[in-house]
Amino acid sequence: MKHVKHVKKDPITHLVIDTSSSNENDNGDCDYCLVPMTVKYIAYLLGYIDEVRRMHRADNAVYSLECWDGSPVYLKSNDKLQELRDVDGDLAADVPRGEPILLTADPKFDEGNFQRVECQSVQILSEDVWWTAYVKHTGIRIESAHVEKKTLLRILRSLGGTRKHRSQPKARPIPPVVRQIHDLLYLDMENDRECYNPEKSWDPDILDRVAEIIAEFIPRPPQIES
Repeated sequence: MKHVKHVKKDPITHLVIDTSSSNENDNGDCDYCLVPMTVKYIAYLLGYIDEVRRMHRADNAVYSLECWDGSPVYLKSNDKLQELRDVDGDLAADVPRGEPILLTADPKFDEGNFQRVECQSVQILSEDVWWTAYVKHTGIRIESAHVEKKTLLRILRSLGGTRKHRSQPKARPIPPVVRQIHDLLYLDMENDRECYNPEKSWDPDILDRVAEIIAEFIPRPPQIES
């Protein structure tokens, strides 16, 4: 009887997915989205997928979560990308549009291919995830193609992850007061729209308001008499 030798494939470390733009005539050269993959990051995504399912069972009006996520980079199409081969040995140029390109090494693209974006986030549903961003200083919204849960599980297994890893990062409910402080510190306005800005400057009014909120739960320290 002939035995078939199974070749172990290398871990999947990066994900490349194509994008769409809110402006049919301009995508800011954000043709693709490159996302680094680690066990911790995938477990984070899978944990929130489970959380969306749990919340939807409790309230069917809840169907997704949006989290700030600056891990992806956006890049224009280039010859190096088209010549890459994925984990299955297929040429990246031959991967059908909308399907993720699974890479086993950092492609090390020229930084000149990377595009400036802002207000980056990851959108999480019960069965898939995708990433969004705005082209810097514009109202053009970029959305990546969706990545299914089964693809995330495949990547997790390739990296040596297990169900144990998947169960660790389940989202804990965030107290409303923590969310309120978070929004005061990071919710900003850019081109007449709200978005989370990790570099938002904190003026005295913001800090005073944060102090007021905290004082509702923990009294202010008494003044030190001179």
